[in-house]
Amino acid sequence: MDNRLSQREVEIFETMSVPKAVAALAVPTVISQIIAMVYNLADTWYIGQLNDTNMMAAVTLIFPVFLMLSALANLFGIGGASLLSRSLGEHNYARVREAGASSAWMAVAATLAYSLVTMIWRVPLLRMLGADDGTIDYASGYLFWTVAVGALPTVMNMVLAHLIRSEGASREASFGMSFGGLLNMLLDPFFIYDWGLGLKMEGAAIATCISNIAATSYLLYYLFRTRRENVISLSPKYFRFKRSVAGEIFFVGLPSSIQFMMSVLSNAVLNYLMAAYTASALSAVGIVKKVDMVPTYVVQGICNGVIPLLAYNYASGNYKRLWRCAYFAGVCSLCVTFSYLALCESFSPFIIRIFIDNARAVDLGAVFLRLHCMSTPFLAIFFLVIAFFQATGRGTPALFISFLRKGAIDIPFMIVMNVVWPMYGIMAVQPMMDFIVAVICLAIYRIVQKKDRRELELKKTA
Repeated sequence: MDNRLSQREVEIFETMSVPKAVAALAVPTVISQIIAMVYNLADTWYIGQLNDTNMMAAVTLIFPVFLMLSALANLFGIGGASLLSRSLGEHNYARVREAGASSAWMAVAATLAYSLVTMIWRVPLLRMLGADDGTIDYASGYLFWTVAVGALPTVMNMVLAHLIRSEGASREASFGMSFGGLLNMLLDPFFIYDWGLGLKMEGAAIATCISNIAATSYLLYYLFRTRRENVISLSPKYFRFKRSVAGEIFFVGLPSSIQFMMSVLSNAVLNYLMAAYTASALSAVGIVKKVDMVPTYVVQGICNGVIPLLAYNYASGNYKRLWRCAYFAGVCSLCVTFSYLALCESFSPFIIRIFIDNARAVDLGAVFLRLHCMSTPFLAIFFLVIAFFQATGRGTPALFISFLRKGAIDIPFMIVMNVVWPMYGIMAVQPMMDFIVAVICLAIYRIVQKKDRRELELKKTA
């Protein structure tokens, strides 16, 4: 027998006021994103207290490799969640089950393959990313626990949260992710410092691995406990490797995955260029990237949180509610990013000093942060437009915008700017790129919205 959405879930999708509906789905997601951000920052802070620039540089070098796990999670998690929510809007419960099972099992297969390949070639990979004799042992140990052992629970934690959120159970999905983040923060000092196990940087990796295993276990338990009530199934018998299911998941999820993969490439080039200067410069970049998670994770939480709401209303033909929800989410995102911009421009040295007590790293980090934070308001526009296209099943424009923002243009710009304004010019590239991409995003969004308005008018006159 097909399960149905609960009365509260139907109310969120169909009748609740826009601010309340957005809050019901986005606030728990933002909270879980903030906790995930805090434990990422906590890793950097705990390691930074050891005052070893080689360790901090190693964390920075590994970041692109670890970021690929988020790319895999978004590929199958957001792709599956969008298809699942649109299927709910169409009341196609058979495809709901197929969407959940297919996205989960494709994520498992892809993650295991990535983990295996990464560990077989980890030494040449790290050398290519800029690791030297002072950083490679730290980087290799961290990579073993976070990718060889911890890749699968890390990816499945995010995939399952996306799927659970897609049926309106945002609080439950967010609790699972938050639980893992809080556990990581508690375990970090015990594994890192000498008064505990004294494993230093490798201890931080082990703590991350254990925390993700715990979070994934909770989400699996939730799905098992509520299997008679919820609409999601992970049973392999519902896996469908066909265009209307697996192909749709891949096509819609690919833009989010491209964002992360191109970020991996872009960050790798940035790290490589910075590694030519000093360990302090590379450490400063790593800290700026971590601090940049604050607006990025909050805005992603808002945008990812409303994807089920946008997808459901698009599939059910309620375009006016779809646009109102997107607009409200955009206003909230811009408020967050402008607040962050003001804070960083005013207190950048203090913010960098929180993470490391190295005069040169603080001086460089303060300038890097002031340059980099100028991109954040444009980032809000980018993430929301991408979320809108994914929710409505429009993979092509989302894929184009994702590819444009990272890798395709910013890498040549970084190389040129490094010559024009050595070292500092590299960090000035992202604000320029994000401004250009934001303008393109808004132009494409307006074209799509006009098309939807015409379709709505035709339906009214039919």
